[in-house]
Amino acid sequence: MGDLLGSLPEPSDWQDIAWVGYYDGDRSLASGFADAGDAVLAAWKSGSRPNDPLLLPLIFNYRHGIELALKQAIRQAIRCVHQSGQDSCAPTISEVEAHLKSRQRHRVGPLAQQLAGILNQLQLTGLPPETLHWLMRLQQLDPSGEAFRYANHLNTDAEAIDVVRLAAFFREAFDVIHGGVLTMLDVHETHLYDMRATG
Repeated sequence: MGDLLGSLPEPSDWQDIAWVGYYDGDRSLASGFADAGDAVLAAWKSGSRPNDPLLLPLIFNYRHGIELALKQAIRQAIRCVHQSGQDSCAPTISEVEAHLKSRQRHRVGPLAQQLAGILNQLQLTGLPPETLHWLMRLQQLDPSGEAFRYANHLNTDAEAIDVVRLAAFFREAFDVIHGGVLTMLDVHETHLYDMRATG
């Protein structure tokens, strides 16, 4: 019988193909979720049908992209800690990985605080205060990481939401982490590698 994906017939058009596993870890998967949020926003803006049911899928995609970007940044930051020789009190990379995969690690607030602490230890620029504040507010709205997955899990007093503005907040936070922090960590990791190679 085979697995579901492997049992699908060969596509007739190459444009219909997606390569399974074509990800650079959580980094590119995070980008995929944020891009999915953008696509849901575009569908919402089209207004071609009643679009209120798109709200939670839109938020979920952006939020999950942010979670994955935070986790990837934590992984890279911990690698930098170990490469820089500041690892006497730091958890091992495998301990961090196990921690990030635990059920409790879907909470963006603690992930953001953990990342901020490691960036501070590395003496690198941290998350901007407004981004950190916004992520903590997101944590308050979604303490378990499941508020946007089910219709009855969202606890809010809001009756109406400016979807475009909300999506802009999500996209900005994602871009700060994915485009800003991860790029900074790439540069720092290369610098540490070069220092060790020449030293």
